[in-house]
Amino acid sequence: MNANQNWNTAIGWVLHSLVAAAMVLAASAKLFGLFPADQVAKMGLGVPIQVIGVGELASALLLLYPGTSSLGLLLTSGFWGGAICLHMSKGEPFVLQSLFLLLTWIGAYFRVPGAFASFAVSSSNRLATQKATIAR
Repeated sequence: MNANQNWNTAIGWVLHSLVAAAMVLAASAKLFGLFPADQVAKMGLGVPIQVIGVGELASALLLLYPGTSSLGLLLTSGFWGGAICLHMSKGEPFVLQSLFLLLTWIGAYFRVPGAFASFAVSSSNRLATQKATIAR
């Protein structure tokens, strides 16, 4: 591994560690009942807040474990997307949630480059797809 790859991996780990630390902290507050009940009622959540805490904790751990980082990326993105939607629906600021979503994907770019492989289509595959479409 060259020095550039080491730096990229380190940057990805730092960003994912920051995101996961914030998620673990928030999940702990939800799981241990430290989240104020009036805020939970104000959000209008239909499930106990502990269920959200379990999902948040699981997403953070899956994001950090190298073997499941792609799944963790998907679940963490869904979690932050849901948090953004919840805050938008209540007319509250959602800048912090958007920042964490952005940091999650920037960290993935540096740490899990294989997660972006499905976005790349080689020119030979593109040419074969075009030929198949024309032949129909």
